[in-house]
Amino acid sequence: MRSSAHLRERVIAGGLLLIVAFIGSAAYDGWRLHQQVMAVNERELGNLATALAGEADRNLQSVDVLLRDTASWYENFPWRVEPEAVVAALNSRAVGVPQVSVLTIVDASGMQRFRSRPTGEPLADVSDRAYFLKQRDTDTAGLVINEPIVTRTERAPAVVISRRLSRPDGSFDGVVTAIVTLQALQSAYSAIQFGEGSSLVLAQDDGSVVVQQPADAPRTRFPELSALKGGALIDRAISSVDGRSKLIAVVGVGTLPLILAITRDEDEALRPWYDEMWSASIRTGVVCLLVALTIVALLRQLRRDAEAERDRRRLEARLQQTQRLEALGTLAGGIAHDFNNILGAILGFGELAQQQAEPGSALRRHIDRVLQGGARARLLVRRILDFSRSGVTDRAPVHVQTLMEEIVAMLASTLPAGVDLQAQLDAGDAAVLGDATQLYQVAMNICTNAIQAIEGAGTVSIRLRRVDVRAPRVLLHTELSVGPHLCLEVRDTGVGIPPEALQRIFEPFFTTKKQGEGTGLGLAVVHGIVADLGGAIDVASVPGEGTQVSVWLPVCGECAPATVPDTGEWPAGQGEVVMVVDDEHALVELAEETLAGLGYEPVGFDSAERALQAFEADPDRFDALLSDEMLPGMPGTELARLLRARRPDLPVLLMSGKVDQAMVARAQSTGVHAVLHKPLALRELATRLAEALRGRSDDGGGRYS
Repeated sequence: MRSSAHLRERVIAGGLLLIVAFIGSAAYDGWRLHQQVMAVNERELGNLATALAGEADRNLQSVDVLLRDTASWYENFPWRVEPEAVVAALNSRAVGVPQVSVLTIVDASGMQRFRSRPTGEPLADVSDRAYFLKQRDTDTAGLVINEPIVTRTERAPAVVISRRLSRPDGSFDGVVTAIVTLQALQSAYSAIQFGEGSSLVLAQDDGSVVVQQPADAPRTRFPELSALKGGALIDRAISSVDGRSKLIAVVGVGTLPLILAITRDEDEALRPWYDEMWSASIRTGVVCLLVALTIVALLRQLRRDAEAERDRRRLEARLQQTQRLEALGTLAGGIAHDFNNILGAILGFGELAQQQAEPGSALRRHIDRVLQGGARARLLVRRILDFSRSGVTDRAPVHVQTLMEEIVAMLASTLPAGVDLQAQLDAGDAAVLGDATQLYQVAMNICTNAIQAIEGAGTVSIRLRRVDVRAPRVLLHTELSVGPHLCLEVRDTGVGIPPEALQRIFEPFFTTKKQGEGTGLGLAVVHGIVADLGGAIDVASVPGEGTQVSVWLPVCGECAPATVPDTGEWPAGQGEVVMVVDDEHALVELAEETLAGLGYEPVGFDSAERALQAFEADPDRFDALLSDEMLPGMPGTELARLLRARRPDLPVLLMSGKVDQAMVARAQSTGVHAVLHKPLALRELATRLAEALRGRSDDGGGRYS
């Protein structure tokens, strides 16, 4: 066993490792979140820049189409000498493109010749303008966009977009220009919310800003954009405007000499990461603090003495109770239905044999013993099912003397050779408030263990006596309270129990038997039942000499011994036809023979489908239905519903080995007269069937059990 000092060192080391693990995990999560946030921002900016660049390209392409069309028209038609006709043609073209404020024809000398609409200003000489010079000096300039200017007519910021005019011989003949206000360009982006620290820049190749959103941001040149141009390229750069680090997505606007960039402050992009890291730091700190407090609490816990050990034992007792319930629930759910069918056939044919045996004969006594054991087995299965569902059993005064006499008689007939059974039963009419089946299980388990502990020859002594406990006693696993008790002592001369196993004999699944000879549940169930009844158990053993188990149960008073059930006449039928449905062929035969003996005409079916077909062929043939609930393909309640839909007055009795509230509710909703527990008791079947047939003229209601 480790020393407490060594255990404390391991707790401290484990706690420190846990704190380091938490911090490392938080750091890794923070790094991964940083990567994810940056990836999301870069993807968002790239997608947004690509989409807005496409939109800008579409908007300016319409202006370019207008300039191409106007240049082609002007170059190919000689009636340009008619000013009014030219102005009218320019106006009609400009109206179709709302972005264009004024469409102008400039001759080769740089003098404005025609405008799409009068502006109130004289025609100007633009021979010194950059766009004119570029178009004049080269015939490959294509579309030229001038830096933003303030128009003379509208006093509004605008850009001049131009294309070259050529003579038939290819020489320079002037330019056609379109003035597009920045307000028209910017309106396409004004509704977009870029978020705090984000902006849009539409600039020329040299970085000259054409459009900027938000509009009130400082306007300047962005020479760094030219270096970043290249198809949704994402990069980081220090802004020349505010000196802050920014994420920049730069996209070329189609074939136009423009660049569109979306910028976002890196601090704003990482704002969710900053918030999450602050929250994660708090959480990590809290967790580390909790771990530290837990270490302190554990160290204090390790210093506790005997009280902590007693608490642990009480918790183990609760765990044993929980494990017992789970084990019983699993066991009962798996075997209840099949076992009830087998037991039903045994009891059914036994009752038939009992009726034919002469009263007082040896055969009748033997059959009575068989039926008594079968009835107890039926109650045992039912109690296990009830116990596995709710853990609550009906309690009543139990005459323990009679119970033990029955157990001694049963054991005496099954003892192995060489084992002697001695019994001294002096309980009188003392009664214990409990369940007879549970008490039977307690006594049988202890006595069976005593017999199995004897290897070869030996003696098992059973003693039952009434003891008035005047002072509390401390037993092996509990404390005996003051008051009148029944004490059941079972002593054997077997191999005994080793000291290391004596402390664990009531643990679930603990056994000292060989593989396949025990499950380890017996004494755990015994301990749970006795504790639930307010009793106590004491075990004393000497290896090689034997073991004595003492069970103490509080006395609730006195009661008379249980009487043998009445075997008088049972209600009989008058030839009524009863449909019997069960998937077990032996139970169908038993029910047919039983019902025939009661005066009915039974018709058996081994499936719900065959029974339904027979009923639909002749609905008036049958006077009642006796059906199992657990039928393959169709439950008994569904069969009853279908039959009563055709015959609402048809009496129905339902039987099952697993009766619960849900099943009773289903039966009530279909008008079933009674729900019977399997295996069936002959008297109960005769009584309930007679009641159902007598009440079929009523509304179909019934009794449920």
